[in-house]
Amino acid sequence: MNKNYRLSAVDLVNFIYWLFMVFFYLFAFREVKEKIYGFVLLSFLMIFEIFIIKYRNIKTNNSFTKLLHLLYPAIFLIFVFDSIHISLPYINPNIYDEALANIDYKLLGFHPTVAIEKIINPYLTELMYYLYLFYFFMPFIIIAYLFRKKMFRELDKTVLFLIMTFYGSYLLYFAFPALGPRFYQPLVALQTVPLKGILFTDTIRDTISMLEHNKFDAFPSLHAAVSLSVLIAIAKYRKKWLYLFIPIVTGIFISLIYCRYHYFIDIIGGVVWTFICYFLVEKYYDKFYPKYFTPYYSDQV
Repeated sequence: MNKNYRLSAVDLVNFIYWLFMVFFYLFAFREVKEKIYGFVLLSFLMIFEIFIIKYRNIKTNNSFTKLLHLLYPAIFLIFVFDSIHISLPYINPNIYDEALANIDYKLLGFHPTVAIEKIINPYLTELMYYLYLFYFFMPFIIIAYLFRKKMFRELDKTVLFLIMTFYGSYLLYFAFPALGPRFYQPLVALQTVPLKGILFTDTIRDTISMLEHNKFDAFPSLHAAVSLSVLIAIAKYRKKWLYLFIPIVTGIFISLIYCRYHYFIDIIGGVVWTFICYFLVEKYYDKFYPKYFTPYYSDQV
């Protein structure tokens, strides 16, 4: 195969997940309301991936092109996440909030989002929303570090680990749709203390809600899964940062309950899925490189 067209494992995983999205879209086509948007979005994703693969190893000094190749997995992920809401309600109309809340109660003997109300105060609420928001930037921190150090193989392996974590969670949303404690009415009735912050709490909450078209994303907790995945990557490649990031990730885990986005079992699910992905990548990555795959980004771009 011409080296310009060699695939990375990131390409393959993207393509496999894209096939799932196409299947879901076609399966639910009669019920789907955003037919044109779904078609355009899924078509764009495939055209974008083909473009990246075709021009991956063509040397360029264009900074925008380099950045596009580096961030290609993130761009793909963002649009893929936006496609979930198009078909999910028609693939699985069941909602599992009651089951998840009951599991929490059986495991702990109480509802975490209700019990944690004892410590709610405006300053802590503000901090919790900052931590919840910080999660969105965490993958880019380790990616930027590996890029600057020109550790392209490690970058590729880390991105593969991350996108497997994302995509597996996305598929589980289809299997177990759930809205989370902030929308599950029996818990809403018990959650009597309002989450009022100091400065930007409402802005953060409203912005996330506006951008999050898919609301059925409680189980598993992607915040838990991805923040733990980044922490694992930091432990492997930049141990000095652990002193900072262990408290941050711990705070993110607490914020998931405090801000009423997740059940406790969602966090467990996210952690378990993270370790499954880590095991798979560690076991098989080196077996297939460089014989079958090439890194999705290198200094050849």
